[in-house]
Amino acid sequence: MKNFLTLSVTSFIFSVVLWVLWHFLDSHVLFLAGKGGFFYLPHAARVLCIVYFGYRAIPALYLGELVGPYVLEAGLYSFSTLIPSLISVMSVPFALSFLNMLGFTLGETRTSPLNRRNYKHIFLITFISAGFNALIVNLYMSRNNLSFPNAMTDIEQVYRFLIGDLLGTIIVFIFLAMLLIPVLRQARS
Repeated sequence: MKNFLTLSVTSFIFSVVLWVLWHFLDSHVLFLAGKGGFFYLPHAARVLCIVYFGYRAIPALYLGELVGPYVLEAGLYSFSTLIPSLISVMSVPFALSFLNMLGFTLGETRTSPLNRRNYKHIFLITFISAGFNALIVNLYMSRNNLSFPNAMTDIEQVYRFLIGDLLGTIIVFIFLAMLLIPVLRQARS
């Protein structure tokens, strides 16, 4: 239970911090203003937390997906985000289950088909989960006549979801790698 609380708090804070950072970049940085759909940072919290912490991180990530937009701007979305947020968080377990059905289980050893220490494997999980997220969320939104302000649920929005999730996760992953490599190098010496 102690580890569950620690990983839940970590996952929640990581998710909300990425929401705040993403919103700041999207609304306050001149050359990025309005282009936040092309580098959606919160997807990195979903992927990294579920890959490294397991399925126990899902409740905290879901709570972060719900709290993030309301912390930033209460009227950010003109529709309920309960189901789209759940679909977005569950896109990573869907991707892991899909890979597991194909015989690629996530492990920690070098002999594991998917190794959580290999950035290529994390990118594969990111790519598949971004695809699931883009397709299923937009299918749900189009089915229920929901859309983002000044947008229409169409193939362009699916494309933006996919690219945004991929680029956002890559940006966060590179930033964390650059931040943690010197720390790990100093810990080894």
